[in-house]
Amino acid sequence: MKELFDKVLAWLKRVVIWFSPPIRLSVTALALAFVISFIGWAAQNPFFDAVLFFPKGQGTSLHGEIRALPKAGRSEARAELIASELLLGPITPGLSPVFPSGVRVESALCRKGVVYLDLSENAALAEPEALKLGLAALNRSLRAGLPLVHKAKITIGGVEPYAYAVPSANSASPTAKKK
Repeated sequence: MKELFDKVLAWLKRVVIWFSPPIRLSVTALALAFVISFIGWAAQNPFFDAVLFFPKGQGTSLHGEIRALPKAGRSEARAELIASELLLGPITPGLSPVFPSGVRVESALCRKGVVYLDLSENAALAEPEALKLGLAALNRSLRAGLPLVHKAKITIGGVEPYAYAVPSANSASPTAKKK
């Protein structure tokens, strides 16, 4: 036991002598700090929790579903990922998909706190009430998953749905006003 103790003591003396110049001690401490920092960075969780909103059954109320999604570098990639996951549909039983199958994200762009998202044209094939509910779910999911976004502009085939009022059948035509 004494031999082991003497060997350890001799080794510690050599280490102290080697670290005696301040430059060696400083460089070693800096390298050790870098290694510890790198290990901490590499051990991070590569996923983030996103809340996706889906209608409950055939109702009009939206309920959140938490999904672990891979971290995306930029806001555009994260917006596209959230929208694509929403288009895949819910995992939780009792929740309904928000858009018909086959709808896909065409493009995503984030500028000054506004996310612009374009869906494929077949998203417009949904019933009007289902489309409104789907757009509301997508808007709410994007705003929940992108904390720096305060507004979402969603288009279908480049056209913003419900942006223009459609004249009703009861409105008078221009020729009927001439009396």
